[in-house]
Amino acid sequence: MRTSRVTIALPEELQHLIAHEADQLGVPFSAVVTTALAAWARGRLIDAWLSEYETEHGTFSEDELKALARDAGVIYLPPPPRH
Repeated sequence: MRTSRVTIALPEELQHLIAHEADQLGVPFSAVVTTALAAWARGRLIDAWLSEYETEHGTFSEDELKALARDAGVIYLPPPPRH
């Protein structure tokens, strides 16, 4: 995969925390940022798929969502309350 440089602004405290943890792990700062952004992108794709699926087949119940999370080996986080 090709890479390109980008400039981003981060809160200083966050940048220092990430840099310290990356140093402790022996990984480049950019690798941590890339991993975080990839996880964010996967989450958006999953959200889009779930929304499309629910439009066609109906809304998932809370129990179905918990079972999906359990089967995927991830922690279930309930959706935020809608205002």
